[in-house]
Amino acid sequence: MQFPMARAMRTGWALLLAIGALAGASRGAIAADARWTAIRRVFGQQGEVDGRCFRIDLPRSDLHVRIGADALDPEFEFTSYVGFIPMRGRNVMAMGEVVLRDDEVANVLAEAHRRNVRVTALHNHLLGETPRIVYVHVMAEGGAEQVALALRAVYAASATPLVAPHAERPIGGWGAIDEVLGPHAEAHGRVAEYEFPRNEKLSVHGMAVQSRGVIESASEAVFQQLPGHRVASTGELFVLPSEVDPVVRALDRHGLHVTAVHNHMVDGTPPMYWIHWYATGAAPALARGVAAALACTHGARRSEAGH
Repeated sequence: MQFPMARAMRTGWALLLAIGALAGASRGAIAADARWTAIRRVFGQQGEVDGRCFRIDLPRSDLHVRIGADALDPEFEFTSYVGFIPMRGRNVMAMGEVVLRDDEVANVLAEAHRRNVRVTALHNHLLGETPRIVYVHVMAEGGAEQVALALRAVYAASATPLVAPHAERPIGGWGAIDEVLGPHAEAHGRVAEYEFPRNEKLSVHGMAVQSRGVIESASEAVFQQLPGHRVASTGELFVLPSEVDPVVRALDRHGLHVTAVHNHMVDGTPPMYWIHWYATGAAPALARGVAAALACTHGARRSEAGH
């Protein structure tokens, strides 16, 4: 004889197991999306799957960037990327950023025009770096392979190494920053990144998008270890127009010098801005400055561990 409670418990566990199996199958299906397979083939690397999105990174490992006496790694602020979002009909929407020396801009813009890739922003993120670095933001829609080929050609119009990034083993030592901002989302060598999604419903070009680091639609803070027990800090806070002034004031008040305020996209809803900064110093003090700025926004205040 089966008691009703025991039968219900077995039924419940069976249902949970079935749901778990379906979720696992769904994650596997997302990771194995034929669109991502086509993009991997074009770029010659595995890329990164996060939720429904896919991303390719192309670090400017050919550059040796300095601000003053400090040498900055490609992962600090010098990695080109393109994020892909699935659309209906097996198409994709791609949003990317091309990291360039200033003498590469003209060739890249010309190639983008030839390939029907939209340019949505061109600007600095930092000040005083050598060589001078410029950031071009791009957008394209269509079949996955067609879009990937067009974007690869745009990156190839510069000296960007079109190879898979080298997975550098993280050095560690991020505890003081983790304590203030939450666990870092990722770390490579001397660099760690923290991500803070927004709470609003976001859309780009009329299409709903999630607030995630993989497509650069979330606030991010980046730290690099420097000699002398110092760190360098940069990042981009993704903010509403009403948040721009409070965030700029909070960063400046804590010694995180604002280096740029601008858009990255021209047709996002709600309209949003990005605020960039640069500072060096003691890790806990810089982390507290980032936390103070985040407190002025309608988004996450703590980062979550990632990959």
